[in-house]
Amino acid sequence: MRRKRKRYLLILAASVFLVLVMLAITIAHLVRPLSPSRAFRKFVCDPIPKSVREIKVDLASGFLGDYMYVLHFRIDEPDLLPILNSRPFREIQYIKYDSTTGSLSYAEEDPYSLRPAIRRAVGRGFGLYDVCRGEREPEWFNLEQWDSPKVYMWEKERIDLYHVRLLVFNKELGEAHFIAVRAGL
Repeated sequence: MRRKRKRYLLILAASVFLVLVMLAITIAHLVRPLSPSRAFRKFVCDPIPKSVREIKVDLASGFLGDYMYVLHFRIDEPDLLPILNSRPFREIQYIKYDSTTGSLSYAEEDPYSLRPAIRRAVGRGFGLYDVCRGEREPEWFNLEQWDSPKVYMWEKERIDLYHVRLLVFNKELGEAHFIAVRAGL
């Protein structure tokens, strides 16, 4: 009887240990950051256009399926087409990043050209970096300094989920930012 009990406890301890190891591996796999090329393929387009180079990626946040990836890369303008054809993107006229608050605003047209009552209804936005908690944008995130970039947006909203993809292209620099957000509502 004593041997059976020892064997049972040993099997139980080994099972618990195995479950904990498997749980740790699963969690590590789920929260591991994507490499720049994997993030590009997952969020921007696959295959990566030929002129794309110097891909940098930042995961602004990620929890329980929600994420906010910010990518920066160099690209030639003709290679924007595979990206724009990967989803039903549409060109929008306004984007603004405020580094003091870490917030990003975007709209179909420049809200400041509209009357104040309409202005509130036109724009969308979200906190990209939580400045109050000490988060800062990466050194390469220079969107605030760009004048008149081309901006393309794809968004999908359901009752419980919000997806948005923003492609911001600076023709003079040959650089782009791609912001991918998935948030439960």
